[in-house]
Amino acid sequence: MTKDYDRSLGKRITRWADWGKDDIENLVEGTGEHPIMYIALGTEPRTAHPFNLYGDIKSQPTALHDTFEHNKDTLPALAQKIVDKGLMRGLGTGLGTSQFVAMAAAGAFWEWAGMDMEGVDSLEFISTARPYDWKNMLYCAYSGSGSTVDSNRAAKKAADAGAYTLAFTSVDGSPITKICEDVILCAGGFDTGGSDTFHYTTRLGISLFLALEIGRLRRPGAMDYDAIYDRLMAIPEKFAAMFDYVDTRCRTIARQFKDARAILVVGGGPNLGTAEEIALKFDEMCHIPTKGMCPGRHIHGALGLTDHRILTIIVAPPGPTYKELTDIAKATVMLKTPSVAIVSEDDIEIASLCDYVIRLPTDDENLFTLLSILPGQLLPYWCAVELGGINPDCQRANIPKHARVWNMLFPPGTH
Repeated sequence: MTKDYDRSLGKRITRWADWGKDDIENLVEGTGEHPIMYIALGTEPRTAHPFNLYGDIKSQPTALHDTFEHNKDTLPALAQKIVDKGLMRGLGTGLGTSQFVAMAAAGAFWEWAGMDMEGVDSLEFISTARPYDWKNMLYCAYSGSGSTVDSNRAAKKAADAGAYTLAFTSVDGSPITKICEDVILCAGGFDTGGSDTFHYTTRLGISLFLALEIGRLRRPGAMDYDAIYDRLMAIPEKFAAMFDYVDTRCRTIARQFKDARAILVVGGGPNLGTAEEIALKFDEMCHIPTKGMCPGRHIHGALGLTDHRILTIIVAPPGPTYKELTDIAKATVMLKTPSVAIVSEDDIEIASLCDYVIRLPTDDENLFTLLSILPGQLLPYWCAVELGGINPDCQRANIPKHARVWNMLFPPGTH
């Protein structure tokens, strides 16, 4: 079994900078025997299931519950501050998973809080000169470690320009907490494998919570906020209860499609962010080229790409894009190409069209962004395990040439 790591709130196992005290070249050359990913993270090397990532994935219900508990008394005051400032425009930035958190959270800000919100890559934010209305902006800086250099550069740009800056991180006292005016601290500790898992879930969950509290204040009576709150607080328990079912189903599907040439993941509205995050997990964990996209992107381009060697995953809760997602499911039938549906418990139409079905216990498309990440992580994890010869913890940093590139792009102190 994987080691039982200390997942204390606000702490990480080791600082990314610590491994820089060693002889990097020797570590790179010996990465096949002791992968540098584990050295950088300070975790136990694994060579077979259960890899460290499996433990990270299983930790998510507890991490999400603890994140809610840690913030539930202070979040209403933070929402009041945002409302008092009159902020109607929001921007979330991050890199990879962090950007996709912002994209997935945007739907709740639109629907529940009546706020204009979007998610942008941190480097794109830094390198473009878009004339934002800084003084009226809620700027959300997403960084699991709080130490990612380019995410911190982006937060500093927003802070220097006069935006109200709010950090979402799992590491207390990290650099991003010193840049931003306020901080939301998420539970879960730090990754024991080299791919974000619970960081996505905790930061997304607390972002939905914040959107809900802003909506209560800004638009009282617009919807049943108490009912939404109850459903949101029930997500950790639902996440835990469905784990074994989703885990078993995902391994079954992975055995069938581990040799796919490529994968298309399609989701609309807030679940476009979900689709992008699922695609990233396939890229990171099992190295199957995967594209995340909205329904329109699929309909206007991916049809010509799709064939029997390419798997289509459809993320389809009830919502405004359900009809278009149904058309995509029908297209896979007509093209005789494989498909997997991630749908709600009561779904009939799309489920009946797809080869495999994973059902989730919610029909709210905003809450669906939380529950759908479990199959989105377990599918690529099990593909890696079933393929053999792939360590999903390492993102190929257990191969010397990849380890050398990792050190070039992410030297000690950058994460």
